[in-house]
Amino acid sequence: MKFTWKVTFTALCILVLSVSTGSYLLISLSFQSALKRELAVAQEEMQMLRISYEAVCNARGVTLENVNGWTRALQRTLEETYLADHQFRVSTQAGVQVYSTLDSGSDQELLSSIDSLSTGYVVRQDPRTNRVLVHCAGPVSLPDGVLYMETVRDISSLFTDRQIHYQVYRWILLLVVGAGSAVMFFLSYLLTMPIRSLGRVTNQLAQGDYTPRARVSSGDEIGELAANFNRMACAIEKNIQELEDAARRQEDFTASFVHELKTPLTSIIGYADMLRSGNLDESRRFKAASYIFSEGKRLENLSLALMSLLVVGHSAADAKSVNMARLCAEAGRISQPAMRKKGVELIVRAEEGSLLGDAALLQTLILNLLDNARKASDPGKTVLLVGEVLDSGYRLTVTDQGQGIPAEELSKITEAFYMVDKSRSRAEGGAGLGLALCKEIAALHSGELRFDSQVLQGTTVTVELGGVKCA
Repeated sequence: MKFTWKVTFTALCILVLSVSTGSYLLISLSFQSALKRELAVAQEEMQMLRISYEAVCNARGVTLENVNGWTRALQRTLEETYLADHQFRVSTQAGVQVYSTLDSGSDQELLSSIDSLSTGYVVRQDPRTNRVLVHCAGPVSLPDGVLYMETVRDISSLFTDRQIHYQVYRWILLLVVGAGSAVMFFLSYLLTMPIRSLGRVTNQLAQGDYTPRARVSSGDEIGELAANFNRMACAIEKNIQELEDAARRQEDFTASFVHELKTPLTSIIGYADMLRSGNLDESRRFKAASYIFSEGKRLENLSLALMSLLVVGHSAADAKSVNMARLCAEAGRISQPAMRKKGVELIVRAEEGSLLGDAALLQTLILNLLDNARKASDPGKTVLLVGEVLDSGYRLTVTDQGQGIPAEELSKITEAFYMVDKSRSRAEGGAGLGLALCKEIAALHSGELRFDSQVLQGTTVTVELGGVKCA
């Protein structure tokens, strides 16, 4: 059963129960109140008649002994007074009637329950007419004894009214159920609209569409649920996008790796086949061997760089205190020969400071950044390495005056095998793994690479290192 119907039926049951209980109690209380009033009126009427009859008897000097002789005289007197407008019966306690305008005999059970000082009543249904009557009785005191007066009051209209009220209540209940069902269904439909919307969005997410979002139309619990769901959907979409990007990078990495292997292997195989043929002079043989040697060295460098990248990405650093000024100076000394060979000037300015890290990895980071700056620079240009102490670590900055990097390429240059200028990079012996390795080393030391570059003006790479966090 749908939630809308559940809400409708639940609310309808509560409505019916509430209306039924309230109406029944209202009718019952109203009936009981009216019944009490009628009983009080019946008893007051009996008291009035009893006192009036007693006064007439006392005025005439009627006693138990002569009451039979006064019967006709009393009857004429009663017919001439207001007592004639009421139905009552006067009898002895034994049930002998003295005067009666009723069409029934004395109620011996009621008479036996009262005495000369008390009155009583009983409610009964007349089996002949099905009328409901209040039968009251009370004593009439005479000088030498007591007579008993009985009166009857018809209260059938009370019970008839109650039945009419019950009948009206049933019709009202049917109308309330009908109207309430429509209203409850409409309200529950409106209240569950956000849930249905959430269900549709969930179904779209299950089918692979991560862009839809639930509409937040209220600030209640359902609105909070929709907002939380949207946050979850955003997180899922982001994770899926990251997984897709990772898969794409993996595919690009594999394709680039195969391509990087294919080029030198093709050269090696071709020149080796030429050497195997044996129909080469000495100069051509030397040239073929040189190509095989250079391409082999290129494969060696590629494998070493790839191995370093894999090792750094899946291992912990050997954390020791590293003198960063000394490390920068050593990296500058190692890079100086290659810089001089190309005609590039290297300047190193490093402040004294220490950092908790892996000296070998940090030196690899600096050497790779300097090597990239050298490759990007033309002869006569300058490469600047600056080291600065920070409150939270150490900052390294490498600036060149080279070709620069286009803005649209900056977000990709740390991907493995990615090269902005492939021909220039291969000519310099690069494989596109240097910055990827630097990124991993920086991350291992709580840092990241930042690039500021302008085409034909140069590039500045900044690394703020926080050091390796010890467990």
